[in-house]
Amino acid sequence: MHTTETGTVARAYIDAVGARDLAPLETLLDDRVVATLSGLQPGKEEWIEAIGRLLPVLIRNDIREIFVAGERACIVYDFVTDTPAGSVVCVELVTVQGGRITDVELVLDRVVFAPVQAALQARAS
Repeated sequence: MHTTETGTVARAYIDAVGARDLAPLETLLDDRVVATLSGLQPGKEEWIEAIGRLLPVLIRNDIREIFVAGERACIVYDFVTDTPAGSVVCVELVTVQGGRITDVELVLDRVVFAPVQAALQARAS
C-alpha cells in the first residue's frame, strides 16, 4: 500500500461522512472492518448505522491534518455541528489495506461531545 493511497482513502472516508453521504462507506470500509469507540467494537453495518445517527446534527467535517505512515493514517478534524457543542475535535486512526479501511479507532472528548448527544436525544423525542 502506498502512502498516497492510504491518505486518499482516509480523506474520502471523512469527506463522505462530512458531506452526509454514507453510500461511499459501503466500498471504503472493508466488510470485516473493526471500529473502536469507547471500548465498543461494532462491525461494518453497526458502524455505518452509528454514523447515520449523527447526521441530524452534523453540518460538515473540517479536516485539520492527515498524517500517514504506510497503511496507517491519523485524521484530525473538526466535527462541526448545529448543537451547543459547535465543533468537536475528533481523531480517527485508520488502517487501509487493499484500498479499503480495515480498522478505525475514533478518539474524542466525551465531555465536549455530550451536548451533541443531548441534542440528538432531544430531537428524537
